[in-house]
Amino acid sequence: MGDFRHHSKLAEEKRAAAIEEYNRRRYTVVGDLAIKCVEQAIDALASEENLHFHINPRSAHANRINWIKKKFPQLSGYIDMLWGAYGTLGYEGEDGDRAKKVLEAMEVILSEFERETGIRFK
Repeated sequence: MGDFRHHSKLAEEKRAAAIEEYNRRRYTVVGDLAIKCVEQAIDALASEENLHFHINPRSAHANRINWIKKKFPQLSGYIDMLWGAYGTLGYEGEDGDRAKKVLEAMEVILSEFERETGIRFK
């Protein structure tokens, strides 16, 4: 557990679930799933450098964000938007436009990962 294939599979599964929940208008979970998708993709990429953020849950989030912003600075705005929308969707949830933006940010992030590394998450 915790290797590249494991995290990649989870990222793909969570991406599909986020899209499915959006299509069902279950907006409160779209943010959760999109963030978990991106976190799993980050963990997959970081595992290739023998980094395993999930081992230290208290610092995992901050370490993922720091790592991804250093490796992919061009994604900083999308990362911030994704995490910023998380609370709004999770607590207010009725905002289909916000959920759509979350999905768009997730897709941009995954596409950039693919473009830069050749690794597919969708």
